[in-house]
Amino acid sequence: MPSRFATRADVRGPRSRWLRRILDFACLVALAAPALAAAAQFDLCVRGTGLGVSRIARLTLEVSPAEAAASITGVAPRLGAMLANQRFWNNEAEDVFGAPFDAEICGEAVAPQLKLELTLGEAEARELVANATRGGVRPAQVVRPRQAAPLPANAPDDLVRDAQGNVQYQVMRVHYATNRKDAGGAVASDVRFGGERGSLSFGVAEVTVPKSHRIGALEAPSILRLEFRVDPTKHVVLASVKPLAHEAWRAEIARRATALGNAGILVFIHGYNVRFADAARRAGQLSYDLGFAGPTVLFSWPSRGGVVDYTVDEQAAEWSIPDMKDVLASLATVAPGVPVYVIAHSMGNRVLTRGFKALLDEDLNKRRAFKQIVLAAPDIDADVFRREIGPAILGKGPRVTLYASSNDKALAASRNLHGGYRRLGESGDNIVVMRDLDTVDASMVSTEFLGHSYFGDSSTVMSDLIYVIQKSLPPQDRVRFALEPVRAAMGLYWRFKTQ
Repeated sequence: MPSRFATRADVRGPRSRWLRRILDFACLVALAAPALAAAAQFDLCVRGTGLGVSRIARLTLEVSPAEAAASITGVAPRLGAMLANQRFWNNEAEDVFGAPFDAEICGEAVAPQLKLELTLGEAEARELVANATRGGVRPAQVVRPRQAAPLPANAPDDLVRDAQGNVQYQVMRVHYATNRKDAGGAVASDVRFGGERGSLSFGVAEVTVPKSHRIGALEAPSILRLEFRVDPTKHVVLASVKPLAHEAWRAEIARRATALGNAGILVFIHGYNVRFADAARRAGQLSYDLGFAGPTVLFSWPSRGGVVDYTVDEQAAEWSIPDMKDVLASLATVAPGVPVYVIAHSMGNRVLTRGFKALLDEDLNKRRAFKQIVLAAPDIDADVFRREIGPAILGKGPRVTLYASSNDKALAASRNLHGGYRRLGESGDNIVVMRDLDTVDASMVSTEFLGHSYFGDSSTVMSDLIYVIQKSLPPQDRVRFALEPVRAAMGLYWRFKTQ
């Protein structure tokens, strides 16, 4: 597996500043340098991550003379990742990772191609290797950065450009698992999976995100702007759907999850009144906005996608619980040590929490794979959660975060429909506070009219989610960013500060 060779270097702090000064000076020297001596090439996959940042590329690192290249073979992936961050990614990454080239991880279908040239003296090579073995890299080198030759016309790439080379949109791969009925490949991708029940199937959906995308937005055509068809340069679009066999699906997720730093897996479960196409678009947007470096998985249950189909969707959600359990079990075992992060919205929380409970009942050891579970605006009976669901899933391994709001009109309607019994996603005087549950009141967040999709529509909540998913920070460590504590009779919870 590529991850076996993955290396990592922390590029923060004074060493990063020192390396930047050396590289800036070295580039000037390189312009006047004679032609490089005989060189050797390292073909690498490199990745950089940070808060809301995820970069991946194929890097050709050309080192001369060849004798120096031979001496740095063991640190070449780490060095290449550091140089890519310095020269191409504006030092945005906090952590960088490198590994030998793997076409499925950073081939031209999924990553841009870069090239760097590096000249090392004998003493510099020794210093580089010595520092690398101590956990840091301080190379003294001559670097000549350049972009690789342009890709052939129509070559696949995750960044789609116009004729002038300007980025138009990015393609996000969403691995889906769905128990919607499959209408087959003869129909368009956005209607292939409808609201009818079917057997569990798997595949990959490609979702495009425009360069003009704003964090927290799910851009779509607007009649008010006289937009009558989707445009990938303006909108988040489901571009294609490709079915995969279950084992091929698992294998691809495992490769992408474990490569270049073991980023893990992000899982999204949508709510009521959501079509497959819109669920895939939201999953792609979440992955993009969170800067999640690993694969994103969508579990799409057969919501009818209609406002009047609430009770039908309730039945479909309950019917989907066994399939949810099976998908969670499959993801928990794709590869040893792969962390899984889960976000569910609205009625999708019924599917997730019941499915996770069933998984724990079946095999408690699988809980170790799950690091974070986010319950966003959950349409669950609050009393049922307090008495039955919460005690079964809280404190069992993953940290669980609840986002609730007193401005959620959709949950208020659900409460009225269910005889006045409050929903878990409602805040106010009876906000749910339990041991091992991080409750966050999002009432202060400005969102769309219904106030129900704030988890994905609000840049404030999205920024908080970045700290939850990427850094696994507890609420008390997020106070310096957007949260403040509330000490009430029912216990301690958190809320977003006034905007």
